[in-house]
Amino acid sequence: MGEANLEPASERLVNAVVTGGTRGLGLGLAQSLVRRGASVAVTYRHDAAAAEKARQDLESHLQPGRSVLILQGDAGDPRVVERHCRGIREALGPVTVLVNNAGIMPRQEFEAISDARWDETIRVNLNAAFYWSSRVLPDMKEAGWGRIVNISSIAARGGGVVGPHYAASKAGLLGLTRYSARELGPWGITVNAIAPAFIQDAGIFTNLSAEQKEDLRAKIVVPRLGLVRDVVRAFEYLLDTPFVTGVCLDVNGGAFMI
Repeated sequence: MGEANLEPASERLVNAVVTGGTRGLGLGLAQSLVRRGASVAVTYRHDAAAAEKARQDLESHLQPGRSVLILQGDAGDPRVVERHCRGIREALGPVTVLVNNAGIMPRQEFEAISDARWDETIRVNLNAAFYWSSRVLPDMKEAGWGRIVNISSIAARGGGVVGPHYAASKAGLLGLTRYSARELGPWGITVNAIAPAFIQDAGIFTNLSAEQKEDLRAKIVVPRLGLVRDVVRAFEYLLDTPFVTGVCLDVNGGAFMI
């Protein structure tokens, strides 16, 4: 075991990966990393137009000598992950920050969910986090420093409204987070989760009407719905502290208490 390095991310030049990072929450996290001086590889699954827009945005904020990679492919396919990891190491170097953000949220009730839909949701939302984490761990252990942040959901605690497949996948991320934090801490690698909810400028919430947003407002205890920047603040805290690991930060306006 190498000697752990306790420097915060703000004092290091890092190479980072953000899965599902070309729009919404993932893009906000990638923007934060680029602005903080990281080289960033971002993955996406389908939307080439959003990917190109994200490339232009991220490149406009790059610091000298740093790079952005945009990689298309299914984060829940281990063959794709292996290929992406090789390409990232060749282009950027060792990876020391990983954000497992890729996910799908097909809304369905229990009896409407097919076996194939269940398997796909678990594969993309949960398996992908294991595939990516396992493949970047050698780089982090070699560096004696690493940050893994898993994007979960309020559904992991209370079930949510998307469906049992989604809730199970996001709850699984919390188990993965806690076990990984325990095993990897001695190498200076922290593993944490963020559980957002009601983020009005990301995901399905961007298409809600004013009336629907007001209905959501009744589910929280603060005066407004969440924004991507609220999640980014939590993420930056987890990047910079070496003494917090195995936790889930609830970024949901207090909704988990109601």
